[in-house]
Amino acid sequence: MELENLICRFVVDGKGKKIGESIALDGDILIIKRGKEFIGVPLKHVDDEGEYLKVKGLVSMDKARKLGRRWEERYEKKR
Repeated sequence: MELENLICRFVVDGKGKKIGESIALDGDILIIKRGKEFIGVPLKHVDDEGEYLKVKGLVSMDKARKLGRRWEERYEKKR
């Protein structure tokens, strides 16, 4: 999986439901913009399905939100 190809892609869950859009990589965490919030999903839980990215397996939304908030706080400090 080529990391630079993971940005600006729609992300779906295991059932094909749209989660959001990938906007950044934070190490091995994919940052996804979901409405007004950001979530982070480890790359090991992401499959490149060509047209979109698919989150596989069970992902804790609480942990994903924490990862997204952590990235957002660091990103905002750099701006």
